[in-house]
Amino acid sequence: MSDQAVLLVVYDTGSLAPTRLAQAAREVGCALVFVVADTDHAREMVPTLETVGTVVDTAGLTEAETVETLRALDPAGIITFSEFRIAATVRLAAALGLRYHRPADVDAITHKDLQRARFAEAGVDTVRFRTITSADRVDDAVAHVGLPAIIKPVIGASSRNTRAVTTPQECRAAVAEVFDASGDGPVETAVMIEELLVGRPTPAPWGDYIAVDCVADGDDVRPVFVTSKFALAHPFRERGGYGGFSMVSEDDERAVRELACRAVRALNVHGVADVEIKLTADGPRVIEVNGRLGAWVDDLAVRSGTSDPARVAVAAALGRPYETPEIRKDGPIAFHYLVVPPAGAHRVGSIRNVSALRRLPDVDRVTVLTEPGASVDWRIGARGNAAAVIGTAATHQDLAATVAAIENVDWIDYE
Repeated sequence: MSDQAVLLVVYDTGSLAPTRLAQAAREVGCALVFVVADTDHAREMVPTLETVGTVVDTAGLTEAETVETLRALDPAGIITFSEFRIAATVRLAAALGLRYHRPADVDAITHKDLQRARFAEAGVDTVRFRTITSADRVDDAVAHVGLPAIIKPVIGASSRNTRAVTTPQECRAAVAEVFDASGDGPVETAVMIEELLVGRPTPAPWGDYIAVDCVADGDDVRPVFVTSKFALAHPFRERGGYGGFSMVSEDDERAVRELACRAVRALNVHGVADVEIKLTADGPRVIEVNGRLGAWVDDLAVRSGTSDPARVAVAAALGRPYETPEIRKDGPIAFHYLVVPPAGAHRVGSIRNVSALRRLPDVDRVTVLTEPGASVDWRIGARGNAAAVIGTAATHQDLAATVAAIENVDWIDYE
């Protein structure tokens, strides 16, 4: 180990590539130690992780043994970019005396229903909701929440098992499905039935919601990047985002940034967090907060020349100074557009002519995320996306034309 400060990275599937994290660590001046989770993805990534840092494999170790191993490295900070490792990172941080989210706040940061309660207590936002753990509680929940409503997992990511319902019968059927272990879809142990936040009318391809990634050090909470969104695919699946120059007005963006910082402050987040906000006719409303960097955020921020979220995240974790940007009023528009299978699809039939996507104006890279014969299921959310199309546009009009062209390319069939 070098004489540089050591940053522990609790590693699993997440929102920042190890190579990009290593670049940020070099710029800040720290050494990376990857605390590898005992999962298939983490184990597969060990050879890559070893090229950019030191690996501590936790397989077979108790948490106490892991703590002692890490304590010997004299770490100066800790972070995770994985939704699935936030709670474990909180425990390690507390045991090692490192700054991160506090144990008293981790449940509110990772459980969507407890977030709602915390926001209401802090006067940030109030939304009607009920948490249920069995299908026989649906009617009571609907009586409290009203309709239309949205059903979503209490703990989860990537829009898994998320859908809107408009009738009691539709709600009963949807909840019964997500609790049915004998079915073929992902199963939940607890879901929220929540008041549906209705977005204001927004022309395609733009979305009626937006995300703000923030950095927090106590009460000092600042926006790092604003990710404007594309319209959702039915029923509630993301089509990606763009930035750092938004179609949203400057006044609206200021209101969104301010609300995001209030939400992060209410949860006592330390470090980076991703806040999703609905743009309604009555103003911005909080959808949820994720206690880590959002997907694609660093890539969009860097390619648009807006900010450097990876460097900010590393610096904040180490207690070093960092810079955050003002609202962008012009400049290049980086995008990350997701091709989403139709909700009724069950299997990928054929893939052909991907080069037609790559030849579209403003497209720099296309990553196909599926293959012929692969199963398709909208209930797994973002894990079921067909492709990611990445590029940079000069204007919003150019970006809208590119999105329309992407959707019109005949390159994939479904069964």
